[in-house]
Amino acid sequence: MYQLATLDSSSLTTPAPLDHYHPSRASVPRMAPGRPSRPRPSEIAADTKRNFIPLIKANYSELYPPYSVYYESPLEDLVIPRRTLSTRPPAFSVEAGDPVMRAIYCGTSDTQTSQLAGGSKVRVPFICAANERRPGGDWETGASGYEEKLCRRSNLAATLSSPWPNTTPCNYPIPSKGGLLSDSVVVYRGPHDQYEALGQWFDLPVVSVTPTRWPKLKDHGTKYSFSEERDMIRNKIRAALRICLYNRYDRVVIGDFGLGNGHRNPPQELAEIWRDVFLFDPDLRGQFAYVIFAFEDPQQSTAKLILDEVAKKAGHGSSRGGSRKDSSSSSSRHSHCPTDMAIFEYVFSEAQIERALSKPDPRYKLDMITS
Repeated sequence: MYQLATLDSSSLTTPAPLDHYHPSRASVPRMAPGRPSRPRPSEIAADTKRNFIPLIKANYSELYPPYSVYYESPLEDLVIPRRTLSTRPPAFSVEAGDPVMRAIYCGTSDTQTSQLAGGSKVRVPFICAANERRPGGDWETGASGYEEKLCRRSNLAATLSSPWPNTTPCNYPIPSKGGLLSDSVVVYRGPHDQYEALGQWFDLPVVSVTPTRWPKLKDHGTKYSFSEERDMIRNKIRAALRICLYNRYDRVVIGDFGLGNGHRNPPQELAEIWRDVFLFDPDLRGQFAYVIFAFEDPQQSTAKLILDEVAKKAGHGSSRGGSRKDSSSSSSRHSHCPTDMAIFEYVFSEAQIERALSKPDPRYKLDMITS
């Protein structure tokens, strides 16, 4: 089993361009005395758009090509070669932390190990929940989705809006069954809590796929109501992973893809879909060395968000006199919902992996399990 290293940001020492661009003090808003210094997202976005993106495009486009590759239908179009006969599951890890920093660290650590053995640089892709119609969504405002946050820290927005030369004329809208690969996204700021300038630049591949948004649910929000929507998110996951393997990436970092208030997929069923795709998909199983689910907000509970919405709708349907009391009571009950991270820790525990391998989900076709 592949052993994952522990994250230590002090070891992020892969050589990268230094001193090319340092965000000016003017790019960080002044705060009132006594308040913590937390920059405004819109000002960070403006600085990235005005200064950093043009710098990469003008001076470093050969080193970091500022383009993305459009994949319309990875399930049908991409032939995935099998590079190993093993069907051993990858090493799974569920962690709290910024997923992009985790991917950068893994690439740095794996590169050091590889080069000591005479190998080459290793880069670890991040699978990013993408806006279907706009590159980076509302990244220039204060929108709080992870894609928007990452665009403020990097040149991702520019790569998403720029198709690889001599390919498709436009990357948007992203196809429902497709995705984009931005192979050399340059990150120059840290996580969104401060957007601090990093001491050096790092680049990583970003796979952008659009999760299902607010699917119809049943059983108190724990299951998809329609098999079609369940199959849709499963195929989006398969598409993202096929893009990784097609480009010879055999390890991956994933954030809260499909979760949170913006998407509200049922977290346990979504976690089980991820798990079963890695375990049973004939083109994917055994091909990944490790998979990391990194939760930027370890306290996020999509289950609670779903149940609160159910209670809200039920309150609107009841008499006005009792709706406030009922809504308050429901919110109190839902405060004990498990976090997304806790659900993924359970689903990807060794015991649950063994259980899944011994009793495959009957909803998977026989040829997916045995081929």
